[in-house]
Amino acid sequence: MKKLYIILAIICAVCVIVCIALNAWYQTLLEDNGQALESKRDEIKEFLPADTDPVETDPPVTDPSDTVDPETEPPVTVPDTDAPDTDETDTDAPDTTEPVPSEAVPLLNFEKLWQTNPEIIAWLEIEDTYIDYPVLQSPTNDKKYLNRAYDDTWYVGGALFTEATYNSTDFNDPVTVIYGHTMPWSILFGSLQQNYSDSAAFRRNSDITLYLPDETRHYTVFAAVPFSKMHVMHTYDFSERYLFNTFFKQVGKIREIGANFNREAFPEWGDRVLILSVCLNEDTTRRYLVMAVLHEDLADNTHDAS
Repeated sequence: MKKLYIILAIICAVCVIVCIALNAWYQTLLEDNGQALESKRDEIKEFLPADTDPVETDPPVTDPSDTVDPETEPPVTVPDTDAPDTDETDTDAPDTTEPVPSEAVPLLNFEKLWQTNPEIIAWLEIEDTYIDYPVLQSPTNDKKYLNRAYDDTWYVGGALFTEATYNSTDFNDPVTVIYGHTMPWSILFGSLQQNYSDSAAFRRNSDITLYLPDETRHYTVFAAVPFSKMHVMHTYDFSERYLFNTFFKQVGKIREIGANFNREAFPEWGDRVLILSVCLNEDTTRRYLVMAVLHEDLADNTHDAS
């Protein structure tokens, strides 16, 4: 019997060693793949000369072979956010209502980006952070870029993407959600929660730049909050004024550690809002959302918010 215990102990020890070795190998592979994609990403980001006309907004036509993978969730009741205050911070962000001149930032060369992948629809950049990536959308499979990189190769971290079921590619919907994984080494949205759950960083990183084929947009961050696991776009029809206003009123009531607000920049009905969505670090069944309103809409809020 003693020999049997010894044998079992040896087997367990070998299994532990093998698991540790496999995990180390996987982490190394993950880092190598991530770094290779980061390097290639820097190579394909190319600005056009300042006097260049915008490229056509439609990428080259392809024959997608993706299979539709519809994944719907039943409407979820809005969580009760009237909880006691904890560490929610009302941030006195600087006045950012002056429109940013279009010539301040040159256009990206989308012709070059489409050579890498014709499903690249935008480029997201947040200055002084690691977030500087193409945004993709598959016309037939909303979940494609959960594990496909921006160059359409398999990658466990996937890419930043929007869903064709709920959003157009021109970012003119009332609300557009960009999804991304939280990855090690700050890859993709790995640093999103860290940046915006800190009140000082929230103020510092208040401007989000979105490059489109025919323009460069600036968005002003007005909220960064832990949120439920609900599929926001499935639960709310933001084309309805009441639902649009109700959602952002509920957001403003959130009282949790890591929640930050610039209440002067909260959107009104008619504004275009960008939401960056990532898994919450403390609970991956929930989300962390960073919300921003299009700068030109914020600068010209003459519409009725009632």
